[in-house]
This record gives sequence, structure tokens and C-alpha cells, in this order.
Amino acid sequence: MNPKMDKLNNIKWNYILFLAVGILSFYISGFLLGTLSETYGVGIHGFAAVSFMLFIYAVLLAAGLIISKERSLSFITKAFAISFAAMFLISTSFFAWSAYDHVNSKAISADLLQTAPDKFVVLTEQELDEYPVIREAITSQQPVKVDSKEWEQTYDFLGEKGSSTVKYGDAYYDIGFITA
Repeated sequence: MNPKMDKLNNIKWNYILFLAVGILSFYISGFLLGTLSETYGVGIHGFAAVSFMLFIYAVLLAAGLIISKERSLSFITKAFAISFAAMFLISTSFFAWSAYDHVNSKAISADLLQTAPDKFVVLTEQELDEYPVIREAITSQQPVKVDSKEWEQTYDFLGEKGSSTVKYGDAYYDIGFITA
């Protein structure tokens, strides 16, 4: 075999190794943070969580450099750039998706009231057919996740009726609009 091709093939695999280091840094730190939280009740958030992820990254980067046996400054710089870019892109994508999901997280609840309130509106079967999420919240007595459009339509409907406290059957419910 050609020694030059072996060296190029080895360098290619080393770069793949450092791409994996960046990807694994995110997932391993997330797994460890989740395990600490669930098992020991230790919640690490904000800057401490990012610091923990960078610590895991540094450990994996050092292990990758030891495994690769490459010691040139050029290679170390490229390995750092590849692995850090992978970790950074995955992290920012995850946090952007989480923020988007958080902003669009909406639910509707119906709390059963023990006494008749002074102000309420009566909901008919036809209205509950038009707004099935209210019926579902009333019957399940649990918050019901809805999309933003349905949440807004239901909010506007009860606003037009004049109250978010409703009577359905013989019971009274306070309809709650939950945002994250």
C-alpha cells in the first residue's frame, strides 16, 4: 500500500473522530445532566449547564487527541474547530427549537368550582361542538394542549361571551388559558 494514502486515510478518520467528539459532547452532557437531576435531584441550569457541557467537551477532546496520536498544532486547531463547530451547531439548534416549542406551548384547562359564581356564561351543546377543546378540558379535568390558533379562537369566543367562568350541565367551571 501507498504510505501517503494511509496517512491521508488516517487523517480523514481522525477528523471523523473529532466530529463525533463534538456531537457526543452535547448528548453525553445532556444525559449526565438528566441523570443527576432524576437520580439525585441535582438541577444544573443556565451557565453551570453550559460549563458542564464544555467540561465534557474538553475531556472528550483530550481523549480524542490522545487516541489520534497527532501532535501538530495545525491538526489540533482543525480538530478543535471541527468538534467545537459540531457541538455549537447542535447546541444552538436544540436551544432554538426548545425556545420555539416553549413559546408556542399553549393549553386550556377547566377547573371545577365548588360554588356558583356571580358572573358566568352558559355553554350550549352547539357551542361545545364548535369549541371541542372546552368540552375535553371539562370532561378530563386536565389541561389540554392546543395549537396557537385554537387557543386564540377559544380565548376570543369566551371574551365575546363576557366571562371565562362557564356553566355546563349543573356544574360551574373556570376556563384557564395557559401559556408557557
